Amino acid sequence: MRRGLAQGRDRLVDVLTGSGSNSVHRRNHLDEKHLKLLLSFVLHPDSNCLDVGAYKGLFLKDFRRLAPQGHHIAYEPLPQLCALLRQEFPEMDVRQRALSSEEGESSFVHVLDAPAYSGLKERPYPEETSIETISVITERLDDHVPDGWLPAFVKIDVEGAEALVIEGALKTLRRAKPVVAFEHGWGAGKLFGSSDEHIHRLLCEDIGLRLFTMDGKGPLGLAQFKDELATGARWNWVAHP
Repeated sequence: MRRGLAQGRDRLVDVLTGSGSNSVHRRNHLDEKHLKLLLSFVLHPDSNCLDVGAYKGLFLKDFRRLAPQGHHIAYEPLPQLCALLRQEFPEMDVRQRALSSEEGESSFVHVLDAPAYSGLKERPYPEETSIETISVITERLDDHVPDGWLPAFVKIDVEGAEALVIEGALKTLRRAKPVVAFEHGWGAGKLFGSSDEHIHRLLCEDIGLRLFTMDGKGPLGLAQFKDELATGARWNWVAHP
């Protein structure tokens, strides 16, 4: 596992600090454009949305614009970021929690120099950085949604813990069959005992969605999904019915 994480770390450092840095920026920018376009087709004025790892609220702005009548839920464990989101989006249900497969309390690694990398586990980072460990409340989505609430769209960006989020939300996701946009790559899931096979099975078999790249390649079987991951050039995905 350590060897795999080290290899993933080395690839990431190469692309972020070397000649590939521009390609990473371009890929993220292109994926973001594709996702925003997808949202414009998927969301109706009264659609409900879920943002897990809301960070600075980029997609909450799209929820507000495209689905102003929806009930939107956002999770952001970092206290300062959560407070800012509550100020900017007072009409939304913003929760200072970490979604997981279990209810309780957990340590949470705050990456001070790059908060976007913060998560439930310390992991290899692109460069040297300062961290602090805080305590956060964890909860299962299935146990904390309003009666009858179902999301049309779900975004998950949790630095390797995506399987835990999905496991704690299976009942809701099976009923809703939403569009799910998520980040997965570079071996971070192994820190949580997850694997590419596990992610694919949760989404495609347990929930009944089909898996695609952000630019529409797919649906991806497990072998195709692993091939795409092996290139190190993709880390954003979308699953939908």
